[in-house]
Amino acid sequence: MKQMKRRIKAGAALAGICTLLLAGCGGQNPLYEMQDAMTKMSEKEASFEKEQGALQSYEKKEQQLYKKMIQTTKDHTKTVSNLSDQALASAEKREEHLKTEKDSMDQSKKEFQSVKEFAEQIKDAEVKDKAEQTVKSIEKRYASYDQLYREYQKALKQDKHLYESLKRKDLGYAELKSKLKTVNRSYSKVRKESKKFNQYTDQLNEYKQALYKTVQKESQNS
Repeated sequence: MKQMKRRIKAGAALAGICTLLLAGCGGQNPLYEMQDAMTKMSEKEASFEKEQGALQSYEKKEQQLYKKMIQTTKDHTKTVSNLSDQALASAEKREEHLKTEKDSMDQSKKEFQSVKEFAEQIKDAEVKDKAEQTVKSIEKRYASYDQLYREYQKALKQDKHLYESLKRKDLGYAELKSKLKTVNRSYSKVRKESKKFNQYTDQLNEYKQALYKTVQKESQNS
């Protein structure tokens, strides 16, 4: 059975920090600017969740088409070819949505440069430490996404090879099994990277909350 699926947490982890920090920043300009830049980062990832839904929808469609192709006898080559073409069209759509998702993340990265700059300007030692932890967490999350993106691209390419191969009348069981093994191995890597990305997203949430608590404490002591 051909396995797919990747479930990753959208950029909403960044949302909300503006409101949280604004309540306790006490007019500290670099911190205020940092939170504003982080809000813009979140806004740039707005399409992230939408693209996740689209990708998963096409993955499910292709799994169903693949199942039908495997169940169809070799005597119905036209049917298999038609199903394969549908699967290939679905894979093309997935590529489009993946590109939109990647563009969204790249736009978010551009805003991140401002976040780093403002974090470096923070004077208070404790607040600066938490801000730097948040920055490092964001960097790890971006790096994780880049790796996930590369693995998903590879898996998508293997899918397309498989769908094309299923059109061939001379495709034997051993070759099909080998190609299927390659596809499943690719998606195993995708799921592994998805898990890492989700962990970094959770970690970012934790650092975000730690930064907020530090700011709140500083505000109360001032």
